[in-house]
Amino acid sequence: MWRFSVLAWLIAGVVGSLVFWLFQVATTGYTIPQFMGEQIVTEGGYPMGLAPLVGWGVHLGVSLSYSLLFAVIMAALPLRSSGGALGIGLALAVLLGWITTLLTTPAIAVTIGVLSGKGFPSELPGLNTEIGLPLYNHLLFFGVVWVFTNLIPVLRGTSAR
Repeated sequence: MWRFSVLAWLIAGVVGSLVFWLFQVATTGYTIPQFMGEQIVTEGGYPMGLAPLVGWGVHLGVSLSYSLLFAVIMAALPLRSSGGALGIGLALAVLLGWITTLLTTPAIAVTIGVLSGKGFPSELPGLNTEIGLPLYNHLLFFGVVWVFTNLIPVLRGTSAR
């Protein structure tokens, strides 16, 4: 059985969020914490000075949630070997990277609507089916999560119960 580690989950979520942000800085110069913060405070009529705090709060919240989802799924699977856990974990990282990329646009619309006080949008944008930077960034994020919650514990010999 795979072992759930709160510390590994937290580190994976925080490091993953930073890597996600750095990827955006390096490739586009515009980041999701910046965008989300600006949109939420503008739509909600909040002071613009709160935009960085709101943006990073949302970004870290989502990153920690995704990291927790990955860790809980891995802990729930009946895995018997480290090699099997590494392979399944890598496949799960790719699957979650793809699914979260698909849901990015509608999820952003819902988050902005709800946190700005406007409520759930009456119409959601379509799924993001493009293969490009958002997909690569989500795959990179879940790759980081896999490293901290799967690979490092296997290498340290702390992955089994």
